[in-house]
Amino acid sequence: MSSPIEENICFDKVPSVSPQEAKMLLDKDKDYVLLDVRTKMEYDKWRIEEAKLYSLDTLMKTYKELDRSKKYLVICLSGGRSACATYALRQLGFEAFNIKGGMLEWPYETIGSFDDL
Repeated sequence: MSSPIEENICFDKVPSVSPQEAKMLLDKDKDYVLLDVRTKMEYDKWRIEEAKLYSLDTLMKTYKELDRSKKYLVICLSGGRSACATYALRQLGFEAFNIKGGMLEWPYETIGSFDDL
């Protein structure tokens, strides 16, 4: 997990979208893919159905599996890890956007709940 200092650096360097903007993009444009960068345990207990798990801890090993023609909306619990993942993906040439506030701000249907964590 990133330190607060690393998270602040990442936040300043990545474009972000609100959960509402992210949902609209996912619903209207099939070129957008939702990446969840939390741990497998977090993902298994509470997730957005269409989210693909690419844990931040393993993202640098697995990013080659990602389709470079897609655009990525990146989410975590509160926005810190996803900001760092978004920063890393953009440095690697992917079009990626952080979802502000993460799962805690996602107002739409999910599988499981925060209480399950």
